[in-house]
Amino acid sequence: MDITILEIPTELLQAANLTPEQARTELAIRLYQTHKLNDEQAMALAGDPKVIEKLVWGSQETGHIDLDDFISWAAHDLKTPLNAIIGFSRVVMKGIDGPVNETQVADLTTVFNGGQRMLAMMNNLVDMARLNNGHMKLSLDECDMVNLIGKAAERWQIQNPTKKLSTVIEVSRSIFKVDDIRLSLVINHLLTYAAIRMTEGSLSLSAREGANELMVTIQSKGEKSRDKFEMDSAMLGFVSTALIKLHNGKMTMEEMDDGMLIHFSLPR
Repeated sequence: MDITILEIPTELLQAANLTPEQARTELAIRLYQTHKLNDEQAMALAGDPKVIEKLVWGSQETGHIDLDDFISWAAHDLKTPLNAIIGFSRVVMKGIDGPVNETQVADLTTVFNGGQRMLAMMNNLVDMARLNNGHMKLSLDECDMVNLIGKAAERWQIQNPTKKLSTVIEVSRSIFKVDDIRLSLVINHLLTYAAIRMTEGSLSLSAREGANELMVTIQSKGEKSRDKFEMDSAMLGFVSTALIKLHNGKMTMEEMDDGMLIHFSLPR
C-alpha cells in the first residue's frame, strides 16, 4: 500500500488544540461523514477503529444523522445528474442534435430554467448547512468596494436583463478588508431577494460611506408579486444575513407596500 505523508505546521495543531493523532482522527471522521471514505478506509485512517464504529452503529441504531452534513453531501451528489439535465436540455434546445420546433423549444426552456433554479437552491442549501454548523470561513483581504459592488451589480444585470437596476456608489475611501467572493454573493442574493418580491418595477443599489463603515441599500419598487417565493427568500435571506454577520456587519430587511428595502453595513 502506498503511503502519503501530510505535513501540518505545529502552530496550526497548537492553535486547534489537537495532537497529531487527534488531527488524523478528526480528518477520518470528516471524510467518513461526507462520504469521501467508506467504513474500512476511515477506520484505517483514524488509527482507532472504535471511533468510526461508533459513528456507524450510532446512525444505524438511532436512525439519526447530522442534518447539516447530510444536506451538504446530498446536495453535492445531486448536482451531477442535475447538471446533466441542464446541459443536455441546452444542447437539444440549440438544435445541435437536430431541428426542434417552437413548441419543443418552449418546453425545453422551461426544463432548463427549472434546472437552473433548482441548482441555485442546492447551492444555497450547501451554504446554509456550512454556515449553520460553523464550517464556512472567510478569506479576508483588502478590496476596492467600488469595484466589487459595481461588478457584482453588472453581473446580476446581465443575468437578469428584464429587470431595471440603477446603481449609485459614493465611496471615496473604498478599501475594506472583506471576503470578495462571499460579499459578491451577498449582493447577488440581495438583489435577487428584492427582485422576486415584485413583478413590475425597478431596483436600485446605492453605497455610501460613514465615519467607520460602508452602508449599502438595495430597494425594489413596483407591483408586488403574488408568489413571494418563500423558500427562495428564506434561503437567500439566511445566507446573506449570516455572511454579513461573519464580516461583523449588520443587516435589516423591511417589506414595504411597494417593494423591499434592505440595508447592510460593514465596519472599516
